[in-house]
Parts: sequence; C-alpha cells; structure tokens
Amino acid sequence: MDKAKFEKIPQRQGVSWRYLEIQDCSGVCDWHYHQEFELVLHRHTQGNGFAGHYQGELEHNTLWLISPDTPHSFACRPLSEDTLPERHSVWFKREWIANMIFNCLELRKLDAVLKRAQKGICLSKESGERIYQLLIQLKIDSHIECLSTLILILGIVAEDKSATTLLSFKRQHSDERETTNNKYDRAKIEKLSFLIEKNYHESITLADLAKSLCTSESSIHRIFEAHFHESFSQHLKKVRLNHAAELLTHSDLPIHLIAEKVGYHNQANFNRLFKRYKHVTPRQYRKEFGQSAEV
Repeated sequence: MDKAKFEKIPQRQGVSWRYLEIQDCSGVCDWHYHQEFELVLHRHTQGNGFAGHYQGELEHNTLWLISPDTPHSFACRPLSEDTLPERHSVWFKREWIANMIFNCLELRKLDAVLKRAQKGICLSKESGERIYQLLIQLKIDSHIECLSTLILILGIVAEDKSATTLLSFKRQHSDERETTNNKYDRAKIEKLSFLIEKNYHESITLADLAKSLCTSESSIHRIFEAHFHESFSQHLKKVRLNHAAELLTHSDLPIHLIAEKVGYHNQANFNRLFKRYKHVTPRQYRKEFGQSAEV
C-alpha cells in the first residue's frame, strides 16, 4: 500500500456527525485515514476491504466499524449486472461520542465497543440490514430525529453478539504518526476549510484559495478531490446552502435576503439549488423546520 492520505471529513452546519451515501462505489478508493470513527456499510457489493494489516472480502451488508487514524481502503465491484454497489458511511468524532457516553448512562455499553474498535470490528450481516433500514430515514428526518436514529444505530452496534475483530494487533506505524508531511497536509486542509467558512458569502474562487495558500490552482483542485471527495464548487455550494438552511430555521429574514447573505444574488437560482440539495424549497424548509412563520 502507498502512504495513507489524511482525509478531512466535512462537517454539515448544525450537525455533530456526518452521513454519506455513495450510490456507485465501483473501483478502488484511496488508502486513507481520518480523525473520526467510521461505521461503513457496503451493499450489493463484492470485492475486498483493507484496514491496517487486515484484508477481507466485501459482500452484501458487510458492516465495519473503523477507529480514528486507522488507514483503510475498499475495492468494490457490482454483485450483479442489475445492481450498483453502494457504500454508506457514518463518521463521528472520538471526543463527541466520549462526551455522550459520559453523560448518558444508557450509552455506557458503547464504551467497551469503541475500545474494541481500536482493532476494527466486523459486524453481522443482520446488523447491516437493520442499520440500512435506519439509514434510509436519515435522508428525510430533521436534525433531532436523525440524532435519535444514530443512537438507535449505535445501539445495534453495541448489542451485536456476532461481531468479530479485524486486526490481530493495533500498531503505531508510519502512516499513523504525525509526520511533517501529514502535519503539512492537515494544515492545508484546515486552512482551506477556514477560508471557505470565512468567505463563503463572497465571490471566492479557486484562484483566491491558491493565492492564500501560496500554491497552484491544480494543487487546490487535487486536495478537494482527494480529501473532500467533491470539487471546490460543489463544496462551496454545500457550505452556502447549509448556512442558508440555518438562517431559514433560526431567523425571520426574508428568503431573498438569506440568499444574498450566503452569496446568491439571484433568488430563482438559489431556490433551484436549495431544492436540489435539500429536496424541498426554502419556503417549505422553513415551514417544516423553522421556529417562526415565513415572512
């Protein structure tokens, strides 16, 4: 394996964890690691998964729990000609789940599971199917309902008696240490996130970011593709629309002003992009999740 890349998991506005569905995960993903736990489910898939020194087969409903800083990768192909391989990933931070466990006696069972997850865990296919049925709800539920669904998912993980350990030992190898290069990569990613968060409402461009980081536009483009798994324009759009969603639920500002505040000066374009991303119009989103009536 090549040297593992550090992957920055983008955080959604107003959410303390992250879920991502990849509807066609055919091919090989980069050998990478991140700071979060990852609960990853493969469906309609055959292939191989790698975590640290472990290599194992991927099948329908293969479900792994991978600890922070553990390098991993997946090589997937369709299970049949009629289906596409899917990957469903849930990421959550060590500090966040530790605080949840400390403050909620009901979650104490998770403590032992997460310690065991330092060597990686393969859960049962039955748990994979049950968790998939819950993951479906994450696409339509509100933030609070999604959090309750995540707790149900973690409960299934904690109660799985058939779970097995992936790694025979957990070692601190060169991929996991904070080398100078890793620190440099992480610093660039963190600075990119900071610059976008600070200037998302402006007409920020790839050239602006490249100039701020004293590097080329092609280098910035590669960072977004490798670490955010999306282009700069896609990432910027998501940041803007997540801020818009926050304003829709926690302010009485008219929609056209919210659009301008997050960088869109054409409300029709803003409405179209918002509906494509959130599956409802800004007006419907405010009506469903807002604390006050539409103005």
